[in-house]
Amino acid sequence: MEQTNVVSPANATLERSEEHRVLGLLAVLCGPLIVAGIAMPILAGAQAAPAAIVLGDVSEAHIVEIRDHRGETVLSGEFRFRFNILANTEKDAALIDRRGRTVIGEVELEIPAPTRENRRAELEVDIIGLPARQTFAVAIDDRIVGRFTTDDRGGVDMELQEGEIPPRPSEF
Repeated sequence: MEQTNVVSPANATLERSEEHRVLGLLAVLCGPLIVAGIAMPILAGAQAAPAAIVLGDVSEAHIVEIRDHRGETVLSGEFRFRFNILANTEKDAALIDRRGRTVIGEVELEIPAPTRENRRAELEVDIIGLPARQTFAVAIDDRIVGRFTTDDRGGVDMELQEGEIPPRPSEF
């Protein structure tokens, strides 16, 4: 003889009611913890650690852009290249703003020669006249390779190898 479990509508309502109470209790206990975890770094003034520079293969790079926090290009330039005495490839780009005016600044790449095994590609960003204490992204051929934050005067002067973390403005 087979046994069938039949749940009466009253029992089903009681089980759902119990489930709702347990979920409500979890929300009451966990909700403030989640909110506190999100709010604590903001209230403490903590900033996210800047990410390391990731250049990848920039040997064929043509265009560099400096983008603001909205992702809009504020400065751009076209790379020209040459080889130095150590057979490294050096690329540099003078920057212009959205109105076509040349600004004080440039972006340089140094790509080590294939024979230089212990060297990594370098990125140098040297710009004056951006908004102070703002974060900008460096995009090479439409790929974000790193970010930097300007100092109190709206400048940045950094030289980093692949994998290094940009300094905070107070470290300039």
